[in-house]
Amino acid sequence: MKVSHVSLSLAGLALASSVHAAPEIEVGAEYQVNVLNTNDGLNEEAKQTKTTSFNLKGAKVIFRGKLSDQISWTVLYKAKESELERYYLTNRVTENLEVTIGKQKIKTYGLHRKLTSGVTTPVTGAYLDWNPLKDRVALDITYKLAGALSLQLVDDYSKCSDKTTYTNNPTTNAVTASTSSSCTSWNSGSSAGIVTNSKETQTSQKQPAVALEWYGNFGEFSPLLQYAVYDLGKSSTASAGLRYKTESMDAYFDYTMDTRNNKGLDPADPSNTKFIEEKNTYTGMVAYAEFKAGSYTPFVHLSTLATDPYSAPGATDAAVTALEANAGGKLDKNEMTVAVGTHFEQWGAFYRPFVDVTLSRGEFVDPSDATKKEDRSKTDLVAGLIGKF
Repeated sequence: MKVSHVSLSLAGLALASSVHAAPEIEVGAEYQVNVLNTNDGLNEEAKQTKTTSFNLKGAKVIFRGKLSDQISWTVLYKAKESELERYYLTNRVTENLEVTIGKQKIKTYGLHRKLTSGVTTPVTGAYLDWNPLKDRVALDITYKLAGALSLQLVDDYSKCSDKTTYTNNPTTNAVTASTSSSCTSWNSGSSAGIVTNSKETQTSQKQPAVALEWYGNFGEFSPLLQYAVYDLGKSSTASAGLRYKTESMDAYFDYTMDTRNNKGLDPADPSNTKFIEEKNTYTGMVAYAEFKAGSYTPFVHLSTLATDPYSAPGATDAAVTALEANAGGKLDKNEMTVAVGTHFEQWGAFYRPFVDVTLSRGEFVDPSDATKKEDRSKTDLVAGLIGKF
C-alpha cells in the first residue's frame, strides 16, 4: 500500500512533515462578513426604519485528505450553525470514473447552486430556498463524457407538518378551513395507504430519489442539464443552463422548474380518508456575469422566483394568500432581485472585499393585513468581505 506524507495548508502557508506514515490531509476555510443597510421596505410604511447591521453571513471549515491515490475524503463544517454540512468519500475507479458516497451537494437547481454558496457569493437567488434536495446522503457515479455525466441515488425528500385544508361548499359558496395532521410528503409520516385500500404506507420511504446531471465542457462554453425525481416519484425538478468563461469574464444563465405533488386530503371526501395530489410549481431564473478589470471585478445579478401553490377549488382570495405565504411581509407569488456591485482584487483571491446594491421587488403579503397582497420592494446596500484559505 502506498502511504503519502502529511501536509497542512493554513492561511496560505504549507507545513510539511518528513513522516511517511499517514495519508495526506489539508485544512481550509471560507467565510463572509458584511455590513447591511436596508430601507425595511417589506414592513408597513408607518413602521419602516432604515437599519444598519453587522452580520457574519457564514463560515465554513473544510477538511480534505487522501487515504490512497484512488480514495479521498472531504468534510465541510458550518461553524456559524455548528453542524456538519457535508461528509463523503470519493473513489477514483478509473481515469474517467468516480464514485462518491456520503452527505454531499445534490445536483439540482442549476448553475447558480452548482457554482456558488451563501458564503462565497454576495447575492443568491431566492428560488434556492425551495430546493427539496439540498445536502443529503447519496451515492454519486460520475463519468467523463464531453464534460461530466453524473447519476445520484439520494436519500429521499420528506416533510411532515400540520396541514390546513380549504373546502368549498357549492351550495353557499362558503369556504371553511380545517386543520389535520397530514403528511405533505408521500414517503413518510402517515400510516394511511398511498391510495385507497393500498397496503403500501407512508411510514417509511420505499425508494431513493434519483438525480441526473450533465455538465458539458466545450472550451469556453459549459452547458448544464439536470433532472431529478423524488418523493416516491410523485415530484420532479429540472434545470437547464449555459456558462461562458474566459480569462476576463465569467457569465451564466439557468432556469429551474420544480413540480411538487404534495399528498393532501381530498376536500370532496367527507370522511377525510382519501388523498389527492396537490400540484405546486416553483420556477426560478438566474443571470449572472462578472468582468475582471484590473484591481476590480464588477458583477451584475438578476434572478426571479415564481410560486404557484395548490389551492382547493373555490378557495377565497384570503385563503389562497394564506396558502402562498401565511404571514405579513412574506413573499406571496412573484419576486425579482437585481444587484450590481464589484469585488476589490488588490489583495488576491483569498481576501475579496465587495460592495453592492440589491433591489428586491414582488408580490408580498400586506404587512398590515395578512389576507391581502400587494407589490412591495426593498433596497439593500451591502459592504462585505469574502475570504478563504
